[in-house]
Amino acid sequence: MEVVLDTNFIISCVKRKIDFVSQLESLGFKIVIAREVIDEMKDLRQNVKHDDRIAIDLAMQILDEAKLKKIKIGKGKVDDELIKMGNGGAYVASLDAYIKRSVPNKVAIDNASNGLMIERN
Repeated sequence: MEVVLDTNFIISCVKRKIDFVSQLESLGFKIVIAREVIDEMKDLRQNVKHDDRIAIDLAMQILDEAKLKKIKIGKGKVDDELIKMGNGGAYVASLDAYIKRSVPNKVAIDNASNGLMIERN
């Protein structure tokens, strides 16, 4: 199974101290990161509070160290391209309500356990 990560999911996991890479791999996922998501995080870093900037820097470090597969997802809006991938069979890890409603298979943060959970429609 393949899971593609969204910006807000990555940053939220880092802020909550969730080891999303290990948890996703233990659930049997092959993690994919879109280059456009990395670019989005770099752009976002310029316009956020200090705490968020630290979380983004740590997220970038985690993604580099994990040596995840990086792909190019297309020229459209990042959210729309993630939805296309999700409707094409990939799982999408996102906190965005629109994305979550638009794809059948997703990974979400379980607030009760402060871990990850799989959701299927």
